[in-house]
Amino acid sequence: MECSKCNASIPRGEEREHNKEMLCEDCYIDVLSPAAFCDPWATYNAESFHKRNPETAVTDSQLKILSTLKESGGLDPDGLADRLTDHMSRQDGERECAALHRMGKISIESRNGSVFICIKQ
Repeated sequence: MECSKCNASIPRGEEREHNKEMLCEDCYIDVLSPAAFCDPWATYNAESFHKRNPETAVTDSQLKILSTLKESGGLDPDGLADRLTDHMSRQDGERECAALHRMGKISIESRNGSVFICIKQ
């Protein structure tokens, strides 16, 4: 069986059904747990954790995002996803960006009517 979303092969018995689609476990998790940028409680927790543990609060994936944004001066979501394709999936990148936004490390801005992600000054 193939995943309706990513076309990956799903071993028998491991498929997940969501809205009449058969999904692999990764796609099922992505559908049920999308990245959320506006979550005041998560923002509070991320900021307080970062203040107590500044050295361990950022993951390797988050460091890659931050270095990519620093090198480029900021990117739109598609540009960032394109530069990170060798390191993480788009969905993982969205989750990592949401966490970085909550920590106050990046900002999401509107430039010329488009979304733009950059290092927070």
